[in-house]
Amino acid sequence: MKISYAVVGLLAGLCAVGTANAQSNDELIALAVRPLPEDLRAEATVYQYDDAGERVVLREGSNHVECMPPDDNGFTSCAGKATAGRRDFSAKLSAEGLEGEELQAALAAAEAAGTIEPTPFGALFYRVYDKDDRIQLLWAVLLPNATADELGMSLESQRDNSLAGMGRPWMMREGTPGAHLMVPINGTDLSNKGGAEKKMNTKSLSDKVAQATLPLPEDLRAGAAVVEYDKATGARKTLREGSNMIVCQPRDEESGFTRCGHKDNLAEEDLRAKLKAEGKSNEDIQAAVAAAQEAGTIAPRKFGQLGYRLYEEDDRLKLLWVMRLPNATSAELGMPTGSQRDNALAGKGLPWMMREGTEGAHLMIPINSTELSN
Repeated sequence: MKISYAVVGLLAGLCAVGTANAQSNDELIALAVRPLPEDLRAEATVYQYDDAGERVVLREGSNHVECMPPDDNGFTSCAGKATAGRRDFSAKLSAEGLEGEELQAALAAAEAAGTIEPTPFGALFYRVYDKDDRIQLLWAVLLPNATADELGMSLESQRDNSLAGMGRPWMMREGTPGAHLMVPINGTDLSNKGGAEKKMNTKSLSDKVAQATLPLPEDLRAGAAVVEYDKATGARKTLREGSNMIVCQPRDEESGFTRCGHKDNLAEEDLRAKLKAEGKSNEDIQAAVAAAQEAGTIAPRKFGQLGYRLYEEDDRLKLLWVMRLPNATSAELGMPTGSQRDNALAGKGLPWMMREGTEGAHLMIPINSTELSN
């Protein structure tokens, strides 16, 4: 019997009850926690469902994530406890024979009635698959009803690149309750083998526009606007008009960073450049931005929005994408907080949350094994 994992129908993981008969609890637990980073594994809850859709706990955990052993289809999955009630309800409906659109309609009705909580926007889902015909280590950020345009994301599938060990994140099912960001994890022992054969010599690029758009996935590069700021005055100069939602700035020779982000944040970037030209400290600039957002002069950055960054030396993360999660906590979104900086410098970093519970909370997403990566 197979029970749907179903978080609004997304990335269904199927739990095979019979697995427990063939393996000990300790073996099942060790297999179940593999999708997680090391710092979350020892304290994660491990469970499965019986034929009636009732939860059977194999190990009671003490942190904010829980995992299921491999199912009949070879998927091992973990998620935050904030979505446990929804998964348990789904399991019972599946045990009653509901599946597909009928199951999703029942979940939607239960959510509307208040029987189950809605999926937290930004919740993280973890998955491992043991064969190389699919993405093997995959995390997904659940973004119900979001669109790629509002969050600055690519819609171009990276499945083939991921199978070759060098996939970048992309959004699927935009604008639906099942919208999510697929985050293939390259470069780890659990990942698809491969990766880029050669590193790009980015420092040889003399074209500012071409260099500025390097942090982006390829399908967003041609349509991105490119701007730069005068160091003395903070005035913005447009190097290329854009046709999509992304704006990039060429490499800042002072910091070494090349950055891209959503065009909705241009007013904030303008203010930062002006204040920096006036000699204001980083603390003063942050305070001024916060005050402007409070006054409504500039819009706050949207929850879930992606920013893109490239650094061209080996002493920092080279290709890094960042998801804005203002005031979110690791417990509510099921995210890890243990730094992956060293692993990322070694080309095998996993995403992790920084500054949880603050306005600056965000998910660091190191992109491994590409021509631009560490």
